[in-house]
Amino acid sequence: MKTQLATIVIYLLSVFHISAGVITRNEQMISQKGDLLNKVDSLVALHIDKNHPGGVVGILTGTEPLLSKSYGIMNLEQKLSIDENTIFNIASVSKQFTAFAILALEAEGKLDLDDDIRRWLPDLPAYDYEITIRHLLQHTSGIASTDLLRLFAGLSFDEQWTHQDEYNLIKSYPQLNFTPGESHVYSNGGYSLLAQIVEQAGGMNFSAFMEEKVFHQLGMTSTFVYDDPGKPLVNVAKGYTKEGDDFVLISSDEDYSYGAGNIYSNLTDMIKWGQNLLSAEAKNKELLSRISNPYNTLSNGDTIGYTYGFYVRTHKGIKMVEHSGGVPGFRNQFMIFPDHDLLVILMFNNEISTRRLAIDIVELLLADNLTEEIPKQQVAIDYDPELVRTFEGSYQMPDGMELTFKFEQDTFWLVLPGDDRFQLFAESETRFFLKAFNAQCTFVILDAGDVNEMIWHQGGSDHKSLRVEDRIELTAGELAGYAGEYAHQELNARYPIAFAEGQLTLQTPSTFKKYLGFDSVALNHLNGDRFATNELGMLEFTRDDSGRLNGFVLASVGRLQNIRFIRL
Repeated sequence: MKTQLATIVIYLLSVFHISAGVITRNEQMISQKGDLLNKVDSLVALHIDKNHPGGVVGILTGTEPLLSKSYGIMNLEQKLSIDENTIFNIASVSKQFTAFAILALEAEGKLDLDDDIRRWLPDLPAYDYEITIRHLLQHTSGIASTDLLRLFAGLSFDEQWTHQDEYNLIKSYPQLNFTPGESHVYSNGGYSLLAQIVEQAGGMNFSAFMEEKVFHQLGMTSTFVYDDPGKPLVNVAKGYTKEGDDFVLISSDEDYSYGAGNIYSNLTDMIKWGQNLLSAEAKNKELLSRISNPYNTLSNGDTIGYTYGFYVRTHKGIKMVEHSGGVPGFRNQFMIFPDHDLLVILMFNNEISTRRLAIDIVELLLADNLTEEIPKQQVAIDYDPELVRTFEGSYQMPDGMELTFKFEQDTFWLVLPGDDRFQLFAESETRFFLKAFNAQCTFVILDAGDVNEMIWHQGGSDHKSLRVEDRIELTAGELAGYAGEYAHQELNARYPIAFAEGQLTLQTPSTFKKYLGFDSVALNHLNGDRFATNELGMLEFTRDDSGRLNGFVLASVGRLQNIRFIRL
């Protein structure tokens, strides 16, 4: 019993010591509030001018507001200044509120995170696999992201778009990006479905549920879901983008879908939301713990760094729980540092990097806690030219893209589609690195001395790539045979392919030109029926049982994968 009591006493002393340290640090921040304000002003001044579109910055230490500051203009036409009551479209920062609503319904016993979503939304397509609410929350469902679906369907983001339009689009596209639980790919469509489930399990529309169960409870009197063109937009900032030296109005008020975005709020209310998350009450501590600690895994055993509307990451040795939010004209950042009882909120009505600015601010506040990561020094060594020649050839990445390696004029080159070349340097007999960008590759030598595999290392991931057969160049006539009319039936969009002057070109809908700056894509032959594009990744033509061309597939464009088109 004495041993147990001693252990408890030691534990309480350690907790007190930690808590006291946090309090001391917070008190220090508060005492230096004026100096901090000047430094934050200087950081913001690097990004905006007082007469330009700007934003707001809020900082909490515990539940104590450390800083609440506004900058710039909310409406250039009327020359109205931003203040703490100016309302912003917080875009994907809305996802944490949608996730909170789901967790509230779970706490009431009205749903289970492992429910099949078709229990709640039976009119969804009969997918080949079960998809759960948890899959939607953590972007592992395979449901396509609706922003990409709209782009590929040629549906303008400036035209009226209701939540029913959003739901109908999801229902019309039954193909999954991948088997649920197999991968993590961000999906706005998944969070739109979560809002539908909130309505079914909560017994009221999403906007009313959020107002009654969340915003009203926290005293967030200016926050609302923008789901109805009849809702007045009072004191709402206009969104701008910079073109040359000028700011151009770019924001649209025509999107009324919800769940993935479209919550509007001001700094006063977002500080109240932050105080709720950092509250010392038991239920709030439990909530913060859930959103701050990844727990679930993919089918291959990898842990997912996305919890309930938040990414969990580490920045210079400190835990960072965050989510960005961006739509044309608006950028937002919401960051929690749970081990330091710190929260940072940024909402801007221009397209600056709010994440970079938020990190700069945090590095001011937590300078004593940061651990600078010393990059590994890569030293180039001499290599055996005869061995390197055995590595020459093309290797196919998991997404279908091919990387080609050539040894020419005593130099080892990585050659990308389009003939962009980057020199490779050896750090071992089989491992090479690039100085042009941060990536490495390792060639796998079999016992017989053959080299049929290359591992590509980039962004913390390893990609197994297999050697492809020798290229067979296509004649002009064979290339011309791929030209024709192609369409995506579910998205009701046409993608003609033309052949002229020895080049195949894919024509894209007008949305690509409007939002991405291009309206056609050159197809560069890789091997067989595979072609590379600079804009849309790898494209592979498909054939029927008799060998006739019947369509093509785009392997991956980020949030949308294995997009299938038919030949008309």
